[in-house]
Amino acid sequence: MKIVQIPKRNGEYRTIYVPDKKEKQKFKNLLGELNRKAKNILSNAVHGFVPGRSPVTNALAHVGYEYTISFDLEDFFDTVTPEKVSKYLTKEEKETVFVDGAARQGLPTSPVVANLAAADMDKAILKWIKKTQKNIVYTRYADDLTLSFNEPELIPVIKDKIPEIVKRNGFKINEKKTRVQAAIAGRRIICGIAVDKNGIYPTREVKRRLRAALHQGKIRQAKGLEEWMKLKLPNSEKKEEKIKRIEEAKVLIELWGIKKIDVEKALREKAIPEMDLGDNCYITNDPAYIFGMSYFTTGWRSCMAPDGGYGKGVVTWMMLSGTSVAVFLSDRKKATGSVERRVMRARCLVHRLRTGELVYDRLYGNPQDIEFLKKKLEEHGIKSAREMPKDSKLYVVGNVSRSLPQPYYDTLRKEKVVLKESQKKAYRFFI
Repeated sequence: MKIVQIPKRNGEYRTIYVPDKKEKQKFKNLLGELNRKAKNILSNAVHGFVPGRSPVTNALAHVGYEYTISFDLEDFFDTVTPEKVSKYLTKEEKETVFVDGAARQGLPTSPVVANLAAADMDKAILKWIKKTQKNIVYTRYADDLTLSFNEPELIPVIKDKIPEIVKRNGFKINEKKTRVQAAIAGRRIICGIAVDKNGIYPTREVKRRLRAALHQGKIRQAKGLEEWMKLKLPNSEKKEEKIKRIEEAKVLIELWGIKKIDVEKALREKAIPEMDLGDNCYITNDPAYIFGMSYFTTGWRSCMAPDGGYGKGVVTWMMLSGTSVAVFLSDRKKATGSVERRVMRARCLVHRLRTGELVYDRLYGNPQDIEFLKKKLEEHGIKSAREMPKDSKLYVVGNVSRSLPQPYYDTLRKEKVVLKESQKKAYRFFI
């Protein structure tokens, strides 16, 4: 195994371990099992090296907040030791994934092992946030810890408490890289992505680098920067599966007489990434579950049935970027035309507010199943929309055209707006 030194911008060097082809395969053989363990252990706050997560999903969690504090873990991978993962890995796994006593950068297994080592730290931070009863969102992307909130008096509290929790869990904050940002000073930068009250954007630095690459004729670099600037959500499914979903959505649109919409665009702009909540509960953007939210069920119905008046309005939920659906699935399946899905024991709409929070709307299904889905949502920090304060309007991310059929609203209300960019008439939704 080669050990190489790569220079960093600050003049220091990063040590990278480079296994040969045979050794690399040995590490890759463990990845499947390690990822299965991580799926059941890691919290939803983790966005680095997790399928279906990315810097984009990490930044989206911080949309709408007034203040952000970013921390950096010092020598993250080199401080991931066997002791920190002893309760998660077998003796044989530890003997393979640790080299010279640490999870070294460059080894295929190190990212997931590092996430497992930091799992207790993440849970401790989330536990402290819950105890404060304040509106604070926390995410971690590898060694970058980010907390956003609205009350300025929390700044010194968080700056004191987070390093204390980090130290207690065997890591250390690089104090030189701690950064406080306020929305009043402009867009906050989170893991290289600009964030404000409405959404996410490429940074000026990336735009400058793109202009320089084009000027210097560095075509490959320019293409990579152009792709990054699109800030696409990660594909948590295979390309073939995504195409299948779009084609099935078109089938349902024809079958149920729903207004034709650009399903591909709607999926691309969804602001809530798909989540596995555990125990057959999911947050999904699958058009079949949005269009069929009163059809693919275990027998219960809502006013969104495809043969009812409100059922035509499900396209609004599909086109509203801040809305997805949470489902508790059974093992039974149901089909209409060529579209087949596992049926829902319970479901509800989930909304991302412009404050950054996720909230769930009215639950539908059998009482016992409703309580189970409610429990899974709240375990992941998703609150009931009915419990949100009523003294101010809390807007959902995104707008929809006024030309779309309107659904039944459980908790949301709407107001008419004219979009500045296009002058198109739209609806904006709020609690």
